[in-house]
Amino acid sequence: MNLSSKIYLFYHRGMVGSAIKRKLESKGYTNLIFRTHKELDLTNQQAVNEFFERENPEYVFLAAAKVGGILANSTYSAQFIYENLMIEANVIHAAYRYGVIKLLFLVSSCIYPKLAP
Repeated sequence: MNLSSKIYLFYHRGMVGSAIKRKLESKGYTNLIFRTHKELDLTNQQAVNEFFERENPEYVFLAAAKVGGILANSTYSAQFIYENLMIEANVIHAAYRYGVIKLLFLVSSCIYPKLAP
């Protein structure tokens, strides 16, 4: 990636996404694109395709997911897997369809910091 490459980071506010954002910014990447869930619903295929067509990102970091703790995952397991599959399918297909050079896909519906008590 060049420092001026158009890079989209899905879910830049989460634990993993915010770490990626900080790393990219510290390395001098200047053409970073972000959207909140309110601005872009990744479970909506049409919205995702319109975003890719309009923004045309070269590189994509997919760190977005329906997330929760162990209790939420076990209580709403069908909802979690459905929403995560929709997000993944929509973004991966749009990245292919609109010629993204490289896609990094991180998957987890439950993640904890290394030293969590």
